[in-house]
Amino acid sequence: MFVLAFVLAISAHSLHTTYALEKNSINHDDIPEACKDLTYCTIKPKDYPEEKFKDMFKDYKFLPQPEMIVEINNRVGDDSDCDSEVTYEPLYQVRPKRNEPWRTVIQVPEKNFNQRIRIERCTKPEAPCFTAMQPYEEYTTYCQQKNNKWEVLVYKENNETETITAELPVCCSCHYKLVSFSDRFGKPEK
Repeated sequence: MFVLAFVLAISAHSLHTTYALEKNSINHDDIPEACKDLTYCTIKPKDYPEEKFKDMFKDYKFLPQPEMIVEINNRVGDDSDCDSEVTYEPLYQVRPKRNEPWRTVIQVPEKNFNQRIRIERCTKPEAPCFTAMQPYEEYTTYCQQKNNKWEVLVYKENNETETITAELPVCCSCHYKLVSFSDRFGKPEK
């Protein structure tokens, strides 16, 4: 009897968790094609609940802005010759990782609450970099997208909010790797 009650309790919790996730997440069919492989979307959806957010925050005097989580290996402002595109756009949808559900980002411009973030994306990932210098033959250079974690305020349910962490592109930096001996000089003949 106890085992049956335990199984029912676990099943009910699982069902509630799944329902809550589905209710808080966004239908993947509504995500613009340009955003599908990203963890963020700056394209405002047709059904964005702007009026709901205005109403939710009508009595607020100050709202916190999104924050970058500072890590030792931040590479913002890296001075390499990797081609990149920098934009400052409001976020409308985010997800912590590419395989996780989308969440609606809260924007309330009337209360001066714009979750606008500097986004820098590599335009030519894997392209050679530091090309003005003569590289050593045993190394090759390449451009790589670097992301950082940001805390973003998103809609929950029942007019509630929560802060989640999402990885967003912050710079395009130059890296190097050792070229194998056989790639540099060819395979020895037998």
